[in-house]
Amino acid sequence: MKLRLVCFISLLSLGLTACTDSPEWTLLYYPNAAAKPSVEQSGEFISGYYASVEQCHAKGKGLLRLSGDNNAEYVCGHLCVADETALVCQNLVSSAQ
Repeated sequence: MKLRLVCFISLLSLGLTACTDSPEWTLLYYPNAAAKPSVEQSGEFISGYYASVEQCHAKGKGLLRLSGDNNAEYVCGHLCVADETALVCQNLVSSAQ
């Protein structure tokens, strides 16, 4: 009986961890691109995390369309990490591309 319980818990935990995939892309949305800070200072502008750059661009374009503001802009950052003072991304893809 204990062996069944151990097997069940093991399979359940493996199943749950297999379904989690950490997002690689971070959407930074700037409602006022004229006052856009550097990426390092953009922690408050994070608007979501996505598995692919295509998903990030789709959400960014949707936010631009919904805002209707010509001054808004977004950037998709790849593998971004925030520490105590800054946001650092390995690669950036802007909305213009």
